[in-house]
Amino acid sequence: MSDELKQQETLRAGLKKAPSELEIADLFPLFVPTSFFELGNWPGPYETLGIPGLGLTWAVLQPDQTMRYVDHRVQRHWDAEGIPWRERAVANVERQSVPNVWTHEFRREDGSLFAVAMMHPDGVGPSRLLLRESLEREFPDGYLVALPEMSCGLVLSTPAMGPERAEIMGIVASCFRDGTRPLVPGMHDASGLHGKPSL
Repeated sequence: MSDELKQQETLRAGLKKAPSELEIADLFPLFVPTSFFELGNWPGPYETLGIPGLGLTWAVLQPDQTMRYVDHRVQRHWDAEGIPWRERAVANVERQSVPNVWTHEFRREDGSLFAVAMMHPDGVGPSRLLLRESLEREFPDGYLVALPEMSCGLVLSTPAMGPERAEIMGIVASCFRDGTRPLVPGMHDASGLHGKPSL
């Protein structure tokens, strides 16, 4: 069986699982384009965020690099069980990110860090942008964020100088232009990662 067929089989099997069969330990927050929600038929909870075009939803990671988006039936099950699933999702990201919140570093000649990139093998690198405490420790003077592609997130130190900013902006533009799943262009204030839940 080809990898593609195997993924399709795994995806179908995941969709057939009852809510009680889904592992809360595999739940992750997921940044997606707001265009996913614009038809009004998105099957589960979501938030529209402060960065134009950026939304947040949740998915349960499955084998063979597949995932199942959380639908309202799964949400109702976890709510009935008293599971704080939004908080658990962020905790899962944190657990899976030890020891590496990011995968790539950008340093000055003196060794100081001015930017990082998140391109993790699990495919949800940008979810690490929600780990504010870890990022604020590394960038105490503030930072900007970029989510050019659904599997790529970047952080740039606010005090970064012209050539440093230009280097990271070039990467962001390239990822957005050439990525298989473009998300949002440009650099943004980290406060834009917060938003308003759907009704």
